[in-house]
Amino acid sequence: TSALTSEVKGDGQKVTGLIYKDRNSSEFHSLELEGIFVQIGLVPNTDWLKGTVELSPRGEIVVDARGQTSLPGIFAAGDVTTVPYKQIVIAVGEGAKASLGAFDHLIRSSVPA
Repeated sequence: TSALTSEVKGDGQKVTGLIYKDRNSSEFHSLELEGIFVQIGLVPNTDWLKGTVELSPRGEIVVDARGQTSLPGIFAAGDVTTVPYKQIVIAVGEGAKASLGAFDHLIRSSVPA
C-alpha cells in the first residue's frame, strides 16, 4: 500500500518487471515480474450523487440484486456500486443485469392500470 509505481519494464513482448518508490522511505525498488494487474483507484466518483441516492460509507451506490438504487427507476452497475469483486468482467455482467432491471421497471411502470 505504500508503493508508487514509477515504471513497468518489458522486453517488447511481455512484462519483465516493475520499479516503484516506497512512499515512506522515498527509496526506489525493482521487482522481476511476468505480469501486472492495473488498478485505477479505490474511491468511487460519486460526490455528485450525495443526497440523491443512498451511498455506502465508502461512497459506493447501494443497489439491490437487480441494480435498483434507493430512488425508484434509477439503476447503477459496476465498480461504483456495493457489488463485491470490482473487476471489468464483473462490471460488464452487473451492467447487463441493471439494464434488464431497468427494462423490467419500465415495462411494469408504463402499463395503464
